[in-house]
Formats: sequence, C-alpha cells, structure tokens
Amino acid sequence: GEQAAPTTAAAPTESTVAPDPGTAPVAAGNFGDLVGVCGPGSAKGATAQGVTDSQIEVGTVSDPGNSIIPGLNQELFDAADAFVGWCNGAGGILGRTIKLNKRDAKLMEAGPRTVEACQTDFMLVGNGAALDDTTVKPRTDCGLAEIGAYTVSTRAGRAADSILAIVNSDYQSHLTGIYRQILAKDPAAVAFFGELNSQLPALNTSGKRNAQAAVDLGFTQVYYEETPMAVDNWRTYAENIKKAGVQVLAMEDTPENTASLLRAFSDTGYFPKYLVMEANHYNAKFVDEAGAVLDQTVVLINTGQVPFELSGPDYPATQQLIGLLEQYAQAEPQALAINAFSAWLLWAVSAKACGDNLTRACVMGKASSTTIWTAGGLHAPETPGNGGGTDSACFLALQATSKGFVVNSGFTNATEGLFNCDPKNVATVTGFAP
Repeated sequence: GEQAAPTTAAAPTESTVAPDPGTAPVAAGNFGDLVGVCGPGSAKGATAQGVTDSQIEVGTVSDPGNSIIPGLNQELFDAADAFVGWCNGAGGILGRTIKLNKRDAKLMEAGPRTVEACQTDFMLVGNGAALDDTTVKPRTDCGLAEIGAYTVSTRAGRAADSILAIVNSDYQSHLTGIYRQILAKDPAAVAFFGELNSQLPALNTSGKRNAQAAVDLGFTQVYYEETPMAVDNWRTYAENIKKAGVQVLAMEDTPENTASLLRAFSDTGYFPKYLVMEANHYNAKFVDEAGAVLDQTVVLINTGQVPFELSGPDYPATQQLIGLLEQYAQAEPQALAINAFSAWLLWAVSAKACGDNLTRACVMGKASSTTIWTAGGLHAPETPGNGGGTDSACFLALQATSKGFVVNSGFTNATEGLFNCDPKNVATVTGFAP
C-alpha cells in the first residue's frame, strides 16, 4: 500500500535536532550517521586562497534574484545558511569557522559571479546556476574547484575540478526506473508515449534524453513538442496531447507550468494515465497550484531522496535537516536543498580529512574517492563524480496528490529499504555517449 504523508514537512512535532546530542562538544557536529563532521580543533596554516588559521572563505551560487522566475533555487542559499550556521555553531572545520559568500547569478550573471568568487573563495560548494555554461571558463582559468548541488550543461558537468555529491549523469536518464515499472505493470500504455520538452537549454537536453530512454525500453513515441520559456496558452498543448492519445507523458518544466498544463487537461476533459516527472516537482508549490486535478491522473516523480514526509526517528538525518533549515534559514525543505546539503557535508568531511593540509587538490581528492555516500542518510547511496559519472541505480516513485506527496510503493517496487536499486535502472541512452 501507499504511505500517507502530511502535506507539509516544515514543522515536525518532535525535536528538530538529532536524538539527544549529549554534552561532548563533538556530538554537536554529528549529522545523521556521520560522526564529528564539524567541531573544534587546532588546524593551522594559510594553505590556500581563502584559508587562514581561523577561517575558510567559501562561496555558493544560485539564481533567486532573477526577474523571470523570482526565487529560483533559493533553497541552495537556504541549505548553505543552514549548514554554515550549524557547522560554525559546532566549532567549524577543525576549529576554523566558515565565512559564506552567497553569490546571486540572477540567471544572466553566472559568469561575473564566478569571476568574483575567483578573487576570494577557497572553493564553491552546494552551488548551481541554470545557465552554468558561462561559469566554466572563468572557474577553470582561476583553478576554483567546486562540489556543486547540480550542473546543467554538459560542458559544466564535465569541466575540470568539479564533482557532485549526487551525480547527474549526462548519458543516462533518471526516469528509467519508473519507466521500467510502468512497462511491467501497464504494457498497453507504453504504446502511447509523449514528451513535452522545454526550449530552455537548462532542461532541453535532459528532456531529449528522457524521451529516448523510453524509446530504448520499447515505448512507442506518439507525441513530441517543445514549449517556449513563457507559454500563453496551455490549452493548445493539452489538445495536441489529447489528439495523439498520449497515455504516458514525460515533461520537463517548472512545477508551476506543469500545474497549468494539468488545469488545461481538466478543461479538455482528457488526462494521460501517467505523468512521469523529474525530482524538481517534489515541491509544495506543485500541490498548491495543481490541487484537485492531481487526482485525475497518476503523477509519478522520480527521487533518490528520503522524502521529508517520512522525517522522524527512522530517518533522523531528514529530521535534522528540516530542523536546521527552519533554525538557520526560516525555510521549508525543498528537494534541491538535499542536493546542496549533501554537497556541503561531502566538502566538510573531505576538508576535515585534509587537516592542516587544506588545499583544493586535497579536498577534491578526498571527495572524489568517496563511495557509498548517503549524506548521513538523506538519500540513496551515491558515488560522487561529474557528469561523466553514473547515476545511482536507486530510485523511489513519489506520487503527487491533492493532499500532498505519498510514496507509491507499487511503482517503486523497493528492493533495498525505501528504494528500488535494480542495476537495470541505469542504462546508457542511445545517442548519448558516456
């Protein structure tokens, strides 16, 4: 059966900190099952740009200040505030406090923000820019290493001195796992597959990859369209999808735009049986804006994260993160906050392991040799790497309903704990070379 979930995860009823941290100072720096990530110490030396005996100056990048999609990925800044506030409160990295520079790329200014970071920052951590192509040259020219929250362009994903804690492979599709479950449970539906892609460069390539991944599995594609950045009339798209008889629709867009399409389906009286969405749709705005129309179809969202709705004693890392976001950023948890917080934790564990020898090369060496990384229990096991790496084989199908998000156990078919980790969930997509 499906696990019911409350619609909000912002206010857990129990303590928002991990179970009694005790009195030892190091315990304050534990996160989930990671022990002593942050804490006092006697690390010394001005070993790199931004590093002194007492401080490490670190930057992060996101796009919330733009005027086209205001607030875009604010959760990266929220996660940074939560991590840095918590880590400094516990004693920093071996006693060095973190100075955080939040650099707002506002969509169109990612290049200039990167140039600024080159002047002062030791590294970039938990960062992500929708138009990240422009960051690659300035960042690699100045030797600024990064452990990011996400990359978008293939160029940024494969650039030097860049890894992700949660890999976003540029030759695999995150949706393969859910596609395989639909194929097994409803083989008739996959004869009517459609992809509504976006012209936005940040989404277009992954949309094409997700469409081809379905075809690779034997789905028959009967519909493909691309939407401009601003859509005036969603009814046209809804009518075209109806005309094609689409039963399984994959879509690349913002949660708000997908909600608009769902309302247009309601107007036409036709819904595909299934919508298959990327993890960015695990967002309270989606439920708020789509509402009752979500219950007219089965909206499945791929994620490798422990859902916030399951926060509690069984998932203490999730509970702790929700508390830290509330405490230090007055923010509700969003999916990308986990990507960012995971990056910060990987950076901190790696920086601590470098001790007095705190250099970019040391941190990147430690981070990139990490395996079976779950960020203390926030997500399924990952092997950190760049866009040329491999996605985790583990996924979970969340269903968006008018009452909130629930784990759809039927379309997850879990093999390990919450997740389905069948190795067949990762496959090279035709036309996308590893």
